Amino acid sequence: MCKSSVEDILSGIRSYNIVQIMPIDINLTPTASFVGINRRSKPVHGGNAIANPIPARTWGLAPDCRAAALLVHGLGAHSGWYEALGRRLKVRGIFALAYDQVGFGKRAGEELWMKQQWLDDLKDAYEYLRETVGDKPIFIIGNSMGALVALKSMVNTTPSGLVMFSPGFDGHPATFPLSYKVKTLLTALLKPDTPITLPYSTDQITRDPIVRGWLNNDVDARMTVPARMLLELLKLTEEAKNTGRKLPSPVLMFTAGQETIVNNQVSEAVFARLVAPRKQKHHFPEAWHDLMFDPVLDELVDIMAAWMLEIGREKLQVS
Repeated sequence: MCKSSVEDILSGIRSYNIVQIMPIDINLTPTASFVGINRRSKPVHGGNAIANPIPARTWGLAPDCRAAALLVHGLGAHSGWYEALGRRLKVRGIFALAYDQVGFGKRAGEELWMKQQWLDDLKDAYEYLRETVGDKPIFIIGNSMGALVALKSMVNTTPSGLVMFSPGFDGHPATFPLSYKVKTLLTALLKPDTPITLPYSTDQITRDPIVRGWLNNDVDARMTVPARMLLELLKLTEEAKNTGRKLPSPVLMFTAGQETIVNNQVSEAVFARLVAPRKQKHHFPEAWHDLMFDPVLDELVDIMAAWMLEIGREKLQVS
């Protein structure tokens, strides 16, 4: 699809949301506590900065929580993008931990050589969180690319549940046309260190103008990445999308109706193939891609927190 078609889609979405937007405070002023997660996974050959702790943020008090959430951010983002969500989980008695994945946030200078590094990060963060909250239920929540990492991590972790926000099983065809994918793949194979600019902007991430302004001035955001990283993401995406998977934990998926970054049809197909003790999904027709920035956030958190705490109670009754 041509660029003008993408612009037409976005124009229609903007018009739709002028009257649909709801008053809600998506305040991204940091309130989190900053922590460092020691690395336990075996270093990947060629990786750097292995000795440095993984930078992370927490919301809430671990001893007082009823459950915990491990938050995995998406492509170009970092742990600070979960500020509004972390704050809301905190007041519901859910301790939240978000960390910067390799290549993003405070780790933008740390090279990604293979997708396994993202999975190792999550495993290390999960073990840190388990030690922090003890035997309380832990849920992994992944946004977009982070949902793929979270899903793949289920091989080595057994959380009480998995939550996926706008999972990135495939790019929206209007934003990630075949020409972009082919060019990126060839560049990654021939000149893997070449910078590639992501084909979307903050205008597609959120409908909130204040959040857009914050994102546009976010020094830790990374909208240009090495071609090698996108190739590793493609490998991760294909594995997550095409592999039939039986999960040990319940799954909850949220999708946005005004979506121009990921392909919801592919997400629905992947979700339908998943086999889990319990599956639930919720679609917000008026929402945009990054749901933690959307006016539906309070409704989303109410649904998610009730689901998490219900599963937590069931596990306590069984034990």
